[in-house]
Amino acid sequence: MMDKFILRAQLLAVLPNGVVLHASSVAANSRAFVFLAKSGGGKSTIMGNLIEKGKFGAIGDDSVVIATGTDGIIRSLPCGSMKQSVGTDKIHGAPVRSIYFVEKGEPMCKISVTPAYAFYRSFRISSIMAYSEICTKNQNHVKLFLKHLFKKVPTYILRYDMDHEAAKLL
Repeated sequence: MMDKFILRAQLLAVLPNGVVLHASSVAANSRAFVFLAKSGGGKSTIMGNLIEKGKFGAIGDDSVVIATGTDGIIRSLPCGSMKQSVGTDKIHGAPVRSIYFVEKGEPMCKISVTPAYAFYRSFRISSIMAYSEICTKNQNHVKLFLKHLFKKVPTYILRYDMDHEAAKLL
């Protein structure tokens, strides 16, 4: 996990048009897929499985920036730690295609969720990095951005079992 001061600086750098999420993200065909879960919930496992299949590239693991560009496109971008470990020339962001709340278990499925539920769940599983480290005004910016994000980007629960290929559900 990155230092809380670095995460706070990254979050403040993208507000009010972005957040730093406790997530993993991959890209395929210039589209990003973002995975949210509590620690130990399978974010990195799914990311690793997808990359291993050869059709997906890494964007970020453990922390990912989600931000709206000046062109109005919401993108998944790597945080500093991923860029340092992989190299900045080998990792790129991509427009967000969909967001998944990861759950382990049967039956393996993808369930669409409402923007209100996605907003609620993102706070319930503490998905926003450095949220408690910023002032109330900036916390309100985070909330507004997340409400916008979940209205614009299709969001799902992704229930998977380690013996099956999660890519089939994306």
